[in-house]
Amino acid sequence: MGDHRRRVARERRERMRERLIAATMDAYRKSAGKRRPVIDDVIRAADVSRGTFYKYFDTLDEVLTEIGRTTASEMLQSFERLFEPLDDGAVMLATGPLMALARAAMDPAHGAIVSHADLVDRINGDDPRRQLAFRSLNYGREQGVFQFDSIEAAFDLVIGTSVEGARRISRTGQLNGACIRETVVMILLGLGMKLPAARIAVAIAWQRLQDASEHLHWWKPVTPV
Repeated sequence: MGDHRRRVARERRERMRERLIAATMDAYRKSAGKRRPVIDDVIRAADVSRGTFYKYFDTLDEVLTEIGRTTASEMLQSFERLFEPLDDGAVMLATGPLMALARAAMDPAHGAIVSHADLVDRINGDDPRRQLAFRSLNYGREQGVFQFDSIEAAFDLVIGTSVEGARRISRTGQLNGACIRETVVMILLGLGMKLPAARIAVAIAWQRLQDASEHLHWWKPVTPV
């Protein structure tokens, strides 16, 4: 009987935690990039008291961190399941920013959350986004595709461009495939690739992403641009 009560209590806590996370996403979705939601917006969306919120999270940033961590793990799992094995470092690297920018357009609330400055500051050594980017950068450098000395500088280029792009796109909610691809081409140019090769790599990565779109729960149909 005691085990049953503990299990029921744990499940109730998990449901409430998920409810607060969903309410945070809803609050960001409704804000449409006009202003950053606050705790009052979240508790109103979840229809709970402020005290209930503080039983599960100390701050709104704590909710955002959990969303960011979950999203990062989801992104890595999607990449590994759908796109490996890849033997082209440039295509491998391009896939990450393309996924981030496309999702920001298709799910603006998600884009606004993951591009939040405090979350970006927390992309540390064990973050899946960092692991994926470092792996792609190292692989591309070993292949002679990328030219750089500092992998930290290369990482900042990739993440910084992706985050700023996601932030801008999430405010408009508009998917411009050509602009997204051009943004990623510019990342590859910054890593030392020539323009024709960079465009080919991005085109291949974009096509692979569209081919796998039915397995990405956030994907919405797009028209070729």
